[in-house]
Amino acid sequence: MTEAPALFALNPALDRAAIRAALAENRLVQVEDFLEPQSAEALWQILSQHTPFGLAWAGDGQPGGQHLRPEQLRAMSPEQKAAMGNAAASAAAGGRFAFLYGQYPLVEAYKQQWHPGHPLYQLLEEVNGAPVIDFAREVSGHHDILKADAQATVYAGGHFLTDHDDLVEVEGRRLAYVLNLAKDWKPDWGGYLNFMDAKGNVVAGFMPRFNTMNLFLVPLRHNVSHVPPFAPMGRFAITGWFRNT
Repeated sequence: MTEAPALFALNPALDRAAIRAALAENRLVQVEDFLEPQSAEALWQILSQHTPFGLAWAGDGQPGGQHLRPEQLRAMSPEQKAAMGNAAASAAAGGRFAFLYGQYPLVEAYKQQWHPGHPLYQLLEEVNGAPVIDFAREVSGHHDILKADAQATVYAGGHFLTDHDDLVEVEGRRLAYVLNLAKDWKPDWGGYLNFMDAKGNVVAGFMPRFNTMNLFLVPLRHNVSHVPPFAPMGRFAITGWFRNT
């Protein structure tokens, strides 16, 4: 039987010393051409054509958010879907933490085998393999990193993630990652990963370029800017945290 090609094969030309130095100095870094080209292309095909996305959202009265499985989302009426979007927008307008985006949570889906044999389960195994975990330890300086979680995400028109810092002590988050897999993204389509200082000024804004990895140490204030309705495609990404628990 032919072995499945790697989905998270790190580019051997990565300048690990430069990545480590940038994280040490600024707590964040953007790395282009992060995966080998064939891995990035395969992931884009999986996310854009073969991933049944559900929905993650947080609105009034749901501080931790809700995560709808794909079949739950499909069963909802347009009115119910609109109500979720309105609730998330209302929470954001009121200055509360809120989000709305397409999601496929890999750890939960993998453990419960939502879709047996789905290629993203292989991705989760690779992200937790020695080459990737060793890379995360090396560049972050957190040698206690033990594992990684992951979710596939898509931000389409109307989706967003408001200002927060990712700190959840009990989860042991050390290094956050966002692997962008949207092709030919335009600045006017939003979906930027923005980092803020204590006054709310944007000190860095990362465009979601294809096969570009954003890494940042936790905690760090950030958001994902609103994707406008006229954006003609989704902002695909694999995101998560390298953790020590």
